[in-house]
Amino acid sequence: MKGKHPNPFHLPWIIAGVFIALVLIGTAFLPNSTAVAGPALAQAPDNLQLSAAELSDSACLGCHGKPGLITTLPDGEKLSISIDGGLYQQTVHGNQGLPCTTCHISITGYPHPELTIDTHKEFSFEATQACQQCHAEQYAAVKDSIHMQAHEAGNVLAPACTDCHNPHTQTLLVDKNGNTLGEARVNIPLTCSKCHNEIYGQYKGSVHGSSLLLEGNIDTPTCIDCHSVHNVSAIDNAFRLRSPGICSKCHADKALMDKYGLSSKVNSTYIADFHGTTVTIFEKTAPDQQTNTPVCIDCHGVHNMTRSDAPANGLHIKSNLLKTCQKCHPDASENFPASWMSHYTASPTKAPLVFYVNLFYKIMIPLVIGVMALYVISDYIRRLIDKRKGVKES
Repeated sequence: MKGKHPNPFHLPWIIAGVFIALVLIGTAFLPNSTAVAGPALAQAPDNLQLSAAELSDSACLGCHGKPGLITTLPDGEKLSISIDGGLYQQTVHGNQGLPCTTCHISITGYPHPELTIDTHKEFSFEATQACQQCHAEQYAAVKDSIHMQAHEAGNVLAPACTDCHNPHTQTLLVDKNGNTLGEARVNIPLTCSKCHNEIYGQYKGSVHGSSLLLEGNIDTPTCIDCHSVHNVSAIDNAFRLRSPGICSKCHADKALMDKYGLSSKVNSTYIADFHGTTVTIFEKTAPDQQTNTPVCIDCHGVHNMTRSDAPANGLHIKSNLLKTCQKCHPDASENFPASWMSHYTASPTKAPLVFYVNLFYKIMIPLVIGVMALYVISDYIRRLIDKRKGVKES
């Protein structure tokens, strides 16, 4: 029987050799994506050089696609620079095939140029220049907004574009007709809450916020329906005077109000009374002047408005209504609110006295004016006839 000799190409050795070869090949062609903390965006081989033409998305994600990649800004703030490539492809930018360099206009190759900013907020506002390339209209609106005014006044907390729209995760917000999508509407208050958390708490517990956030009812207004989107204005006298018009966008919509059993005449009845008439005059003649005449938010609240029948402050509760009236009429008695018709039009069954007085004037005034007009016309005709006949006036 012949003896066995050791085989240097035994199967385990072959497998090990192939594995080592693959590792060596991989490390030769793929940049190192080890997380680092420092001014450099990512650690790559010292000899790696990439021109602008070679700076593809796959090259960028070779470093930035690794989770947990962190850089430290000069002010000591930690900034995540990891990008989920798969998630980006699902965004509004990724769906359009926009490469990284569309927004990162200062990146023209690798190694990257030195950062010229000290803080994350400075980086965010510097990035708005890139947003302007595609979103010129929105950029112009933001330039005139209270947010940009706050930034220019030195408020370091003022939001930039990327504080509301993360370009690496932002999905589609509007449909082809420009209408805000349902999911986007629900997320709007959450976005604003990053800076306005206290107001968000009030809104969340209001009749509007609870209907939207808890029930998912997208008919209810969000922050942008009252404050606009990009051209958010200051809450000044002009805003206060035009606020009834903001409320009427929903509350004067008959189809929408009928859907929920609400009156769509709240705006017309408000304008018809002393309060609304005064506010309308001020809005047209002196929009920058302050008036002590109440608008919708003075009676119903701003962000914390509740249902009209809510025990705490619903205005259908007489005691609550009295407290509201006493804000402007401190001497108002218990029966003072009885004169308010609750935004409803008078009818034979509701406020019949007001209804019949209005009816009387609707008939009487046209009748009197008609008779006077008929008298003037007949007198004029009579004079023409007498003039032709040569009759002298006595």
